[in-house]
Amino acid sequence: MSHVPPALSMLEQLPGCWGCKDTQSVFVYANSEYCRLMGLTQPQDCIGKTDHDMPCPTTRCADQFQAQDQYVMKTGKRLRVLDIHPYANGRWHAHLFTKTPWFNEKGHICGVMFCGQELSDTAILEVGHWVCRAVTHPEQALCDHHHSDSQVHLTSREREVLFLHLHGKKPQLIAQTLSVSVKTIENHFAHLREKFDVDSKAGLLEHALAQGFGSAIPESLLTQQLSVVLRD
Repeated sequence: MSHVPPALSMLEQLPGCWGCKDTQSVFVYANSEYCRLMGLTQPQDCIGKTDHDMPCPTTRCADQFQAQDQYVMKTGKRLRVLDIHPYANGRWHAHLFTKTPWFNEKGHICGVMFCGQELSDTAILEVGHWVCRAVTHPEQALCDHHHSDSQVHLTSREREVLFLHLHGKKPQLIAQTLSVSVKTIENHFAHLREKFDVDSKAGLLEHALAQGFGSAIPESLLTQQLSVVLRD
């Protein structure tokens, strides 16, 4: 059984999925929650493995995971990634993962640390929206009301486009993710602006968040594997 450094074993006490990989994207450690998700029995079982070695359907996106790792290590910047996959238990889950550079005692990047929080009913985007609103426009924030039942009715594809837009994706990347043309995505944006009665994508973002569209992942997205880098 491989020895787990004490500093890393502390990750076992934290909620969510936590772990780290070396410069070759080989797992040095992952906590129990992440290992259960992957279909491993205990944290030690992941040590020495890569994303390609996991007993889980996520292996289909292993190259994307490793490309994200390399970006973090080369740039020294963190990434936020939306991951939607079927996992070892056969269920689809959606997580928001954050990947950050992992530094050694000399201050050199020696790998990547990651943490992931499952997205269920937690309105992560709305929380940030209202906090920023309260700071920048306190008088408006007091009068704003959150509408959980929006009066705007969207098609399944419009919900997908809007969700990815709310997470900072540009039309070209939305088109690539959904396997359609950029022109098709722009047409969806035109319909969305009309339905929300706004004249810009910034206005669309503001109104969509205010009406609760950032808190739920479209069900249609939960049928295809995605690993999408979000705006930091």
